[in-house]
Amino acid sequence: MFLITCPVTRTDELVADRRIRSAVNHPAHIALHVECPCGAVHVYRTGRRREATVGRRPAVPVRPAPEPARA
Repeated sequence: MFLITCPVTRTDELVADRRIRSAVNHPAHIALHVECPCGAVHVYRTGRRREATVGRRPAVPVRPAPEPARA
């Protein structure tokens, strides 16, 4: 069961997990397409915002690959 806020009626709705129509994995979040009791399908995104992940420095410094040995 999920508690969602319907953007049409602005009410909190309790929906069953069988109402999830699709889940799409994106680099920064997961998008769930949920069938709402109002009759519409709404998209809910989980995870961090894309602006927070793009342009962020990696946690481990990246070193360039070593040059191949010449014979």
